[in-house]
Amino acid sequence: MSEEIQLPKNTESAKTKETIPQLFGKNVRKYRTLKKLTQEQLSEKLSISQKHLSIIETGAQFASASLIQRISEVLEVSPGDLFGGSQDDLKKEISKSRDMIMTMFLNEIRHKSAGIESLLNEIKNSIQKNNNHSQSPFDIDSEW
Repeated sequence: MSEEIQLPKNTESAKTKETIPQLFGKNVRKYRTLKKLTQEQLSEKLSISQKHLSIIETGAQFASASLIQRISEVLEVSPGDLFGGSQDDLKKEISKSRDMIMTMFLNEIRHKSAGIESLLNEIKNSIQKNNNHSQSPFDIDSEW
C-alpha cells in the first residue's frame, strides 16, 4: 500500500510531486548503485526478497522502520540520506538561513543606529542654536 504523503513545497522533489516512498525508493536505488550492488545482492544482505526490494525502490510500498535502519547500515548512509537530505545539504541550508538572519539583523541595527545618530545630531544642533541665540543670565554683559 502506497502512502500519498506529499513533501513540503520548498524541496526539490516537490516540484515533481514525488511521494515520500518514491523519494525513499529512488535514494535506495541511487546508493545501492553507488555501492555497485545489484538488487539481488542488497536483498540478500537485508534478508528480504528481491521483489520486496524492487517494490520499495519503485515507491509502491514503504519500508518498515527496522528495514530503513538495516538499509542505511548496509549502504553506509544515514536514514536522512535515504529520505533525500544529506548532512552537507542540511549544513548548507542552515548556513544560508543563518547568514540571511544575520544580514537582516545587521541591517536593522544599521537602520536604528542611523536613526539614533540623526536624533543626536538634531539635539546637538538645537543646543548650538539655543546657545547662539540666547544670553545666559550669568553673562556679564547681559541686560537685566
